[in-house]
Amino acid sequence: MVAPAGDTSRGPGVPSAADAVPASPASRLPSLLSRLPAFRATVERATTRERALAYACSLAIVLVAIVARFLVDPYLPPGFPYLTFFPAVVLTGFFFGIYPALMNTAISALAAWYWFILPAESFALTSQSITALCFYFLVIGIDLGLLQLLLTAYAAQVRAREELTRHLQMQQLVSTEVDHRLKNLLATIGGLVALSQRHAATPQQLGSQIRQRIQAMGHSISLLRGSPHGGSADIREVMQAATAPLGVTEGERLVFRGPRLELKGEAIVPLSLILHELATNALKYGALSGESGRIHISWRRLDTPPQERDALPPKTIEFEWREQGGPPVTAPSSHGFGTNLIQRMAGSFGGGSSLAYEPDGLVVRIEMDARGILAGGE
Repeated sequence: MVAPAGDTSRGPGVPSAADAVPASPASRLPSLLSRLPAFRATVERATTRERALAYACSLAIVLVAIVARFLVDPYLPPGFPYLTFFPAVVLTGFFFGIYPALMNTAISALAAWYWFILPAESFALTSQSITALCFYFLVIGIDLGLLQLLLTAYAAQVRAREELTRHLQMQQLVSTEVDHRLKNLLATIGGLVALSQRHAATPQQLGSQIRQRIQAMGHSISLLRGSPHGGSADIREVMQAATAPLGVTEGERLVFRGPRLELKGEAIVPLSLILHELATNALKYGALSGESGRIHISWRRLDTPPQERDALPPKTIEFEWREQGGPPVTAPSSHGFGTNLIQRMAGSFGGGSSLAYEPDGLVVRIEMDARGILAGGE
């Protein structure tokens, strides 16, 4: 059966039409030019050895041009003093750059003036010598000017290609990061749904809980996206973003205390979920359910003694949520959603957590590995 037009299927080992077409000379030209010192020097700084070699080769070219001019002199009519010097200067500029070409321009002008412009073997300024020199410098100036434009265009092309490569690499990096964060986000949402199912009495309650918690995640993600520090945010900003949607803001009833700490992007969403859960419970049953209750949120660095480093990392951040002035609290008979959420999220910080139902209010402490949550692993 004859394959239809446009069918791209082929047997194993059979090259495609694109594979069979060799690279065109135009596609190989940039690679060939990049090997020449003149073109390479436009995009990277030449070493002292490379510059010395370029000038030595340039001197060899102009010496060959002088010798060649002497050899062809008997066969030339008068009026061709620069016959071998024009190509010598142009080739020098093309292979070794503008400055070696300028050196050969001067040497060629002096050699032609002394030996091949009448009166010979002198530097006499006559109308003939002045005319010949002016013509020579005019032609050489045009040639080297065009060559400089070529070198500049080549350097611009190389820089544009490098910039395009950097953009493509950045695009790939962003794509990989988005994929990674999306997977983490979906896993977090899946965990929230599973936990909420076990603690919701009705479908309406389940939907309300999931909606509130996803909104809290949305606020933390917005904070992460708008961070000027490349995917990190200050811990105080994270706390404000997590509690503000509930109408709880820093002030007399909500006090923040602690040093400035820059959190990694991976730590922002879990910490926001913990704060949202604690603030929600405080509004319903805790310190914020009355008129006089207050919440103190503090964090600090802990220098773990060497003998205790088996239990905690060497550098630990301690976070404390302390409620005061609310209704009396008692320890629940079983762990609810909030407790399970705090324990699970605290585990992702590389530390542990504890909940104390003190007479004055709930106290939650969470230990976090500083290397896992701080930007730069401080």
